[in-house]
Amino acid sequence: MAYFDKVPEILYLKYDKNPEDGTYIAIRNIFARIKLIDNIVPGSTLFEDYFVKDGERPDTIAMDFYSDPGLDWIIMIINNIKNLYNDWPMTQPVFTEYLKAQYDDYSSIHHYETVEQKYDGEIILPGGLEVGEAYRFVTPDGNTLTAEESRGPVDNYVYELRKNDKKREILVLRPALVDEFVEIFTKEMRFTPSTEYLSETLKISRN
Repeated sequence: MAYFDKVPEILYLKYDKNPEDGTYIAIRNIFARIKLIDNIVPGSTLFEDYFVKDGERPDTIAMDFYSDPGLDWIIMIINNIKNLYNDWPMTQPVFTEYLKAQYDDYSSIHHYETVEQKYDGEIILPGGLEVGEAYRFVTPDGNTLTAEESRGPVDNYVYELRKNDKKREILVLRPALVDEFVEIFTKEMRFTPSTEYLSETLKISRN
């Protein structure tokens, strides 16, 4: 991904026991992205909400929006995606295999959630709050509702589907702002002079 071409490097001293016998290796300073998120993603008006369709990847979305799959790193940076395997939505076939590996029976109950409750036309308890199996709602009048009236089951399939679908909700930088974003990104990725400073894109890390 082109993102890593823009991330500065650190010379890291690698050794087994004696530092004097070690050698310096260049590694990408991936931690720079932490500050970057705070500095470059301050306003929601810069982005469009997007729901990732099954099989789409950062590079295909970058192609659709920016006509350049190499700008997939922008999609990942904006959405703080560090690991595609964990942070990106699974495709349907992968999701099915995941369920089979994760559960003996993914139709069994994972947990229970509240049923929405109203009183005098006002919502006094929202639905969807996780509760225990024994939960029973008591009305303002002191009446205890039945289990079915109080909470409903959520099975393993629905639980995992919600988690996966949540990952489909991403932000996409508006195409008109891409050039400016790349310029700011490149500037933010530069090191500032310090005792470990070697160049704008390289510094040394001492153990």
